[in-house]
Amino acid sequence: MVESQNLVSIMIAQHRGLQKDLGAVLVLADEGVEKCDVIDNLLNQFNNDLAVHLALENNTFYKELLQKMKAKNQDTTKTEMFILEMNLIAKAVAEFLQKYSGCQNIKENISVFKPELTEIISVLNLRIESEEAGVYAYWGLF
Repeated sequence: MVESQNLVSIMIAQHRGLQKDLGAVLVLADEGVEKCDVIDNLLNQFNNDLAVHLALENNTFYKELLQKMKAKNQDTTKTEMFILEMNLIAKAVAEFLQKYSGCQNIKENISVFKPELTEIISVLNLRIESEEAGVYAYWGLF
């Protein structure tokens, strides 16, 4: 099990890795369909990294945060709503990854791939900023 004091640091490092993965995909998307194999490999790596991150975040961080808040008689309603919003973002990212699974899917949809990728990156960055400035920041308070 991850030590509580290192948990936020680990998740922030994971965030930077996820951002780096998608940044590399964006660069390759500019080069077009001839890079679809590399793009597909990077998206698979991102998907694996994201699964590890979400497991840690959902099964450890959010679970422990809510337990700590409840133990101190804090209202968890807003935090629980925030978690639901974060889960909706994770679902949108998963749908994007499924849509563009495999080189052929990327090739066939390259004209919309880059704009959709740009949108996913934007949404993911918003999620990361929200978590790091919000729930991650008050982890130490509980």
